[in-house]
Amino acid sequence: MARRFFDDQEFQAGVATELGANASHHIGKVLRMAEGDELVVFNGHGGEWSARILAVGKKAVTVEPLAFVADDRTAPLAVTVALPMIKGERMDYAIQKATEMGAAQIVVLDTERCEVRLKGERQEKKLGQWQQVAISACEQCGLNRPPQVTGVRSLKDWLIGDLPDLRLIAHPGKSPFSPAALKGTAELALLTGPEGGFSDEELRAAEENGFVAFALGNRVLRAETAPVALLAALWAWESSD
Repeated sequence: MARRFFDDQEFQAGVATELGANASHHIGKVLRMAEGDELVVFNGHGGEWSARILAVGKKAVTVEPLAFVADDRTAPLAVTVALPMIKGERMDYAIQKATEMGAAQIVVLDTERCEVRLKGERQEKKLGQWQQVAISACEQCGLNRPPQVTGVRSLKDWLIGDLPDLRLIAHPGKSPFSPAALKGTAELALLTGPEGGFSDEELRAAEENGFVAFALGNRVLRAETAPVALLAALWAWESSD
């Protein structure tokens, strides 16, 4: 299979195109691909282009798009995954795997029991890093629309924002979530908690704002595992309808 690369620009068949810094560096410096090599490029707007390398320069790689393939492989259910900041590489893991599992959007939250706090320039740098993690995951797994990674928002503010009608929170509930709720649903919000879990006040606020508890049995999943496992369950239920 041809390697895949994201670059946020328009492509046209037969028109030589100079790729941006990230894609060029990966192709020319990391992978050491050469003139004539075949690859796939996509810009996040749906579909992808087969292409070949025309030139590998010191600062940029030039490609020739050959043919457009309209298949964007987007999941049928648009899921906004809201997750807290998690320590170290586990946050990268959560974003990477949520992307591979088809999250349409990822929102980073600040909750009472978060063990990480970011502000100012450091926060912006981290958001850029996490967005690149999502892009790299799309390059690897075949998706053509990277989820936008946004935040960092307080849980309280996010809960009262414009959210889908179906809202799920990763927490054992009084009764199990019914897959029947997915029937006819086009989008939903999935909220998962930090290492220390949600506080009682946060759980009440989520419930007051229409969130329904969604858990896989009585197990307590790690913060980086929960969004991946729950997305897998959602897709299994959605496809079995």
